[in-house]
Amino acid sequence: MSDKKSHIVNIAIELFSKNGFEGTSMRDLASAAGVNIAMINYYFGSKEKLFEAIVEGRSEIVRKEFEELAQDKSLTAIEKMDRIIEMQVNKVLEKRHFHKVLQNEVMLNKRPELNIAIGNIFKKNGMLIKGILEEGINNGEFNKVDYGLITSTIMGTINHVFLSRTICNLIFEQTAQNPDPFENPKIKKRVIAHLKDLIHVYLLKKPEGSSQA
Repeated sequence: MSDKKSHIVNIAIELFSKNGFEGTSMRDLASAAGVNIAMINYYFGSKEKLFEAIVEGRSEIVRKEFEELAQDKSLTAIEKMDRIIEMQVNKVLEKRHFHKVLQNEVMLNKRPELNIAIGNIFKKNGMLIKGILEEGINNGEFNKVDYGLITSTIMGTINHVFLSRTICNLIFEQTAQNPDPFENPKIKKRVIAHLKDLIHVYLLKKPEGSSQA
């Protein structure tokens, strides 16, 4: 990606994060980036395509990390799933406001073509998680599970906790003395530990003869 194109993407992430998709115009983008609208159209074609390019770019980084993880023979399948949880929590917290805009776009579905494009991008990363789950099932490490719902449990919990300050404060009983729960490392560690405990119980096969209760 050229320096100018990368610059436009970085400015767009900032504006989308601050103002949302609807609240960010092409004129706003051009002014903040110090370019004209024609240049943005030249690189991306439209605001929707620019948003799609941002989602794809961020997902591609995660996809490469997932691919390396999936191919790592030194880790068990459950260790790989633990790493995925850590990576997803860190990814959402790194660009929380943009993820909130992204989640709103997916939920509201005002732009079906953009929604389909985002879904296809997410699907690529989901297939890598599915591959790790299949690895665990095939080698006898995991119980047979619903791939989609395992992924939804992880991603849904992370989004529910970290995309709403109100919800996060309620869950963790934050007070006025700790106004920003997203800066609290104890909360981050608690979410990661909870999700790991959850998938360990659900995924890992119990030793023969152990109690099922």
